[in-house]
Amino acid sequence: MRRKVNPNRMMLLRLRRRLELARRGHRLLKNKQEKLMQSFFVLVQETTGLRKTVEGNFMEIGRHYLDGRAGTDRQSLEDALSLSTWKGNLEVEMRFEMNVRIPAFSFTIPDTDPTYKLSTTSPELDAAFEKLRESFSDLLRLVEKENALFHMSEELEKTRRRVNALEYVLIPDLEATIRSIEDKLSENERGNQTRLMKIKDMVQQRGSGV
Repeated sequence: MRRKVNPNRMMLLRLRRRLELARRGHRLLKNKQEKLMQSFFVLVQETTGLRKTVEGNFMEIGRHYLDGRAGTDRQSLEDALSLSTWKGNLEVEMRFEMNVRIPAFSFTIPDTDPTYKLSTTSPELDAAFEKLRESFSDLLRLVEKENALFHMSEELEKTRRRVNALEYVLIPDLEATIRSIEDKLSENERGNQTRLMKIKDMVQQRGSGV
């Protein structure tokens, strides 16, 4: 919808400057959108590969656990599960990628021996606990990357809406308004020239005594 403005040269200059800023902003946002898309697809590939690794690790953990449970009596199993707990330090650091705020996780677990009796449990159960401990860092990295994908997709959507608003609404509206003012000013200029020519003819006629 064309905006209603006073069709004068001051308004024309103002709208031309605004159009130039809108076009510049559109170019910058398009560049940002393209770079976000590139980063997004790279991150998708990394996340997909890491997810396969994590899923493979937990499938292996599950196999070790099932075999270990079959070779361990119930009480020893319950003791091992209740005692095999680790405490670690979780650190969160914020990083920025294309103005997207993404948390990065770092988790450390101190090296300690199992607190349950190894003599009463199956070696497969011990292997399950050890593999779980080793896989925790990959699990955290997967959480980090999937969280980054979520935030990056939100930023992509916001950028896409802004690009479309400039490309299909604001810029065409400004261009149409500028053309309307230019047409009106041209029309006024032709009218002024016509009046001046008529006045000139009248003056000449009076001067000649006609």
